[in-house]
Amino acid sequence: MKLKKVAASLLVGTMCFGLFAGCGSKGSAKGDGDGITIRLLTRMAGTTKQVEIYNDILDEFKEKHPEVTIIDDSQGDESAFNNILSTDIASGTMANIFRIQGVANLSEYIDNGLILDMAPYLEEDPEWGNGFTEGALSYYKVPGKEGVYGIPMESGLLGVYYNKDLFEKAGITTFPETWTQFKDAITKLKDSGVIPIAMGCQTTYMAGHLHDQIFYKWLGTEAAKELGLREKNWTDPDVVETLGFVKELIDLGAFDKNAAGMTDNIAMTQFQQGEAAMVITGPWNIGTFEDPEETPVHESIAVAKFPYFEEKPEFKNEDMQTLSPYMLSGKLEGKELELTIELLKMLTDKEAAKRFAEEAAFLIPRTDIELDDSKVSPLFADNVELGGTSEGIAVDVFDFDPVTSMQDRTRNSIASMFTGVDSEAAAKEIQSEVDSNK
Repeated sequence: MKLKKVAASLLVGTMCFGLFAGCGSKGSAKGDGDGITIRLLTRMAGTTKQVEIYNDILDEFKEKHPEVTIIDDSQGDESAFNNILSTDIASGTMANIFRIQGVANLSEYIDNGLILDMAPYLEEDPEWGNGFTEGALSYYKVPGKEGVYGIPMESGLLGVYYNKDLFEKAGITTFPETWTQFKDAITKLKDSGVIPIAMGCQTTYMAGHLHDQIFYKWLGTEAAKELGLREKNWTDPDVVETLGFVKELIDLGAFDKNAAGMTDNIAMTQFQQGEAAMVITGPWNIGTFEDPEETPVHESIAVAKFPYFEEKPEFKNEDMQTLSPYMLSGKLEGKELELTIELLKMLTDKEAAKRFAEEAAFLIPRTDIELDDSKVSPLFADNVELGGTSEGIAVDVFDFDPVTSMQDRTRNSIASMFTGVDSEAAAKEIQSEVDSNK
């Protein structure tokens, strides 16, 4: 299977806005790496298959360069990761390889020499550099700056995973393509005795992802950028409408009555046990969904794109996708820089991409990998194919905003609608965060 369609899914290369940045300390290059420490701060932590592959690559590098010390401070938990990165920034002791989600505040970090421009290294090694999709690389180009300031290490469509058997029992033969059909399906699923959509608002990202999907289908990905640039306000009528659609689903009974106080783990378990018919998530859960011990209903699970609005067919293929980078410290030099780039290439080249895809359903956005069909699950292949139809791409709406507190503000305000707050009040609360930071 040639992953040509992935390129189409990333051609737009929308610019997202981020939370943190880091830099690497200068190492003392001795001999062929003696005295050099390479520190990593990524989200590759835990017991998943992709983390196992990541660790295998680190071990391979260690065997090749036993004289180099590897310190991996990576964190699976978002808050723990952000806390460490914030401490690193304050102390000035930063990782060689780190991760920033988005590019909102990158200009100031670039000006301070904290992030390395990867363009020269991509150009000097075309076998490695030319394999990345054009859109994925352009995502990490910053307006007003020359260069590429991140290497994409993960991509994939955030879609609606659904239980085909529960749909059929509710009299639904195909997954709904439009908003009207979606609401009709939700009513039928509820009437059949199942939870239509698994949702855990205590872990606020789930509600945030729901709104992201609705926002892009109603206003398109460019509108999120306009919010970040202050060309639109959260209190504009069309933006309030996107919040209103979330409230419409709540009033329709699309979620568990206890969704407001439920964690994401509980909501995900409801879907995996066949108690809920749908869940909105990304490809990182495919492995779990295909594990019969973790997901007894694994044979019934399929994936689809979030429905579009009949009134807005132009945004049918405006989609939420995950796109995550590795970034290098702009303070690296000499042998430390050379060895860090060597490790980065090992983590993102076509051999690594092939293994991540075939063994972990984890997609690095490259066009030069040939996958063995027998090693790629249908669910993963379907996600890749659906992602290939995306014409506009964005991550979270708040990723376009330079105010770092907007992640918590938007997610918390959206989650508050599950406890009775209306869309206008939620919009005013979010806009007040913007106004207070002017």
